Amino acid sequence: MQTWENDYERVVASQPVTESDRNSEVLRIPGSALTGFPTVPSVVTVSVDGTERSVLWSPRSDERRSGTLAVGIDIMSGLPVREPVRIGVRGDVYVLSPESAAA
Repeated sequence: MQTWENDYERVVASQPVTESDRNSEVLRIPGSALTGFPTVPSVVTVSVDGTERSVLWSPRSDERRSGTLAVGIDIMSGLPVREPVRIGVRGDVYVLSPESAAA
């Protein structure tokens, strides 16, 4: 059976989205998922519902802090609270799936 994960080279999950996150423009990426992203601040391509946009990626220099993906308040405001976001990595495109990362 084909699953969403089979379409990607790697699948990682964001931190669970908080209400505060929904009011900001950044999706927090935990240390365990940083290997799926560039090691230096970069502009990366994110795809949401088939629409691509260039966003800022910050891996943060402090290992205790999550990296951040500045996807925009329009995307963040629509994400479910207390749920992580699955991110499928395909080449240099990061595909966000707001469905439960545990699915």
